[in-house]
Amino acid sequence: MFQSMSQGATIPVLYKNIPRVADGKVVSVNTHMPQYNPSQPMAMLGGPVTDITVQVGNETIPFVGLPANGVVANFPEKGLFIATDRAAVLREIETMAQTSKQVLESVPAHQKMVRDCEALLLDLNPERKKEAMQAQEISEMRNELAELRKLLSATLGQTKKEE
Repeated sequence: MFQSMSQGATIPVLYKNIPRVADGKVVSVNTHMPQYNPSQPMAMLGGPVTDITVQVGNETIPFVGLPANGVVANFPEKGLFIATDRAAVLREIETMAQTSKQVLESVPAHQKMVRDCEALLLDLNPERKKEAMQAQEISEMRNELAELRKLLSATLGQTKKEE
C-alpha cells in the first residue's frame, strides 16, 4: 500500500508514452485526510490519501492524492503509472500491449471507413467531385510526362553513343 512506503524505498515508475520502466527512490511520504471542498458539498471524502515524492535519475516527481490503501496509480496527464510492486507494472504493460494490438487490428476497418466516406462526400458534393477529378487528371498527366522524359532521355543517350 502507498501509505506503507518508506523514505528510501524503491518504487517502479512506468513511463507509458515511451514506454520504459525506471526504479525510483521514494524521497518523501505523507499520508493525510483530503481537504473538504466547500464548492462541492455533495462530494464524498474517500478516506486517507498519500502523497509520495519519487526521485528518478535527476528528476523529482510528486505523486499527489494516491489512495492510502492503494497499490497502483495511473497519471495519464503525466504519462506515468506507479505501483508498489513490479507485478502490477507488468500487468499494466501487458494491458498497454493488448490495447495497441487491438488498435492495429482495427486499422483496415478504419481505412475502409475513410475510403467509403470520401466516396460519399464526392457523390454528395459536385464541386468536390470536380476537384477530385481534376486532381486525378493532373496526376495522370504528371506520370505520363515523367514516362516521356525517361523515354526521351534514353533515346537521346543512345543517339549520343552512336555518334
